[in-house]
Amino acid sequence: MSNENSEQIARQTRNSFFQKMIQHENATMFFVLVLIIVIVFFVDFFSSGMVLSKAKFLSGLNISNVMLQVAVTGIMALGITLVMLMGDIDLSIGWMMCFVGTTSAYLLRNFGWSGWMIILAGVVISVFFQLLMGFIISRTKLESFIISLGFMSIYRGFTYLVTNGREITLGGNFKFLGKTSIKLTPTFKLYTPVLIFVILAFLLWLIMKYTKFGRRIYAVGGNEKAAFLSGINVMNFKLMVFGISGLFMAIASMTQLSRLGTGNPLMGQGKEIDVIAAVVVGGTALSGGKGNIWGTVIGVILLGIISNALNILGVNPHYQYIMKGLLIILSVLVGYYSSVRKNNVKS
Repeated sequence: MSNENSEQIARQTRNSFFQKMIQHENATMFFVLVLIIVIVFFVDFFSSGMVLSKAKFLSGLNISNVMLQVAVTGIMALGITLVMLMGDIDLSIGWMMCFVGTTSAYLLRNFGWSGWMIILAGVVISVFFQLLMGFIISRTKLESFIISLGFMSIYRGFTYLVTNGREITLGGNFKFLGKTSIKLTPTFKLYTPVLIFVILAFLLWLIMKYTKFGRRIYAVGGNEKAAFLSGINVMNFKLMVFGISGLFMAIASMTQLSRLGTGNPLMGQGKEIDVIAAVVVGGTALSGGKGNIWGTVIGVILLGIISNALNILGVNPHYQYIMKGLLIILSVLVGYYSSVRKNNVKS
C-alpha cells in the first residue's frame, strides 16, 4: 500500500513539474534552448564522422561565422520584438533594408558623403518612414499587417528607382562597421556586427526590465484599452515604438551595407521571414503582451545554428525554409498550449 502511495506521489510530482514548466512565461524559450543543445550535439557528432574531437561545428572559426551571419538579423529582430510586443507586426523590414541600404550607398558613391554621414542619413530615412507607418497604424487603428504590406511595396519601388536594378559599389571606405573584428583566440574572432548586436540586446533588456517604457509596452500589448484607462497615451506610445524600431532597422541596414561592401537591391529581401521567425520562436506572442529580449536572441541563434548545421551536413538549402516554417508553427503551438494550460489552472 505504501509503495502505491509512493508511486502516486512521484507521478504527481512529475506531473506538477511538467505543468509548471509548460505554464511558465518562458516555456517557449526553454523548448528552444533544448532544441539548440540537441542540434549542436547532432551536428558535431555526425559531421565529424562520429568523432567529437574532429567536430567542425564547435570550432572557433565556425562559431565566429555563425555569430556574424545572425548579427544583422538579430539587430532587426530586437526592433521588431518591440513592435510585436504591442500586438503589431511589420512585414516591410526586408525591403526597408534594401531601400535604406541602397540609398545610403548612392549618397556615398555619387555625392562623396563620409561613412558617418551616410549612417546618419540611414537613421533619418529609416526612422522617418517607421514613424510614418506608426502614425497611420496608431491613428487609424488599421491592421499593421496590411499597412506594412503597403510600405513593403513602396520600399521595393524606391529601391529599384535608386539602383535601376543594379548594385552600387562602395569601394573600401565603409568597412569599419561590418568587417572589423577582435581576435580573441587563434580561431575565434569577435566581429563588430556581433558586438553591436550583443550591446543592443543587453541595453534593451535593461530598458525593458527596469523602466516605465518596458512596463508600458507589455501593458499596451496585453490590453490596449486597460493601458489607456491606466493613463498611457497609447497612440503616441505606439508611434514612439515604431520610431525606435526604425532606429534598429537603420543600424542593421548600415551594418549589412558595410558587410557586403555594395548596395545590392536585394540585400534585405526575405529578411522579414528570418526576423519574424526568430522573434516568434523566441517566445514573443503574435497577439502581444508576452515575450522578452533574450528569447529573441535565442531564437536568432537557433535559426543560425539550423542553417549552419544543414550546410555542414550537406543538406539541400531549400530544406531551411521547411525547417523555419515548422519551427514557427511548433513555437506558436507551444505558446498556445502554455496559455491554455495557464488559463485552465486559473479557472
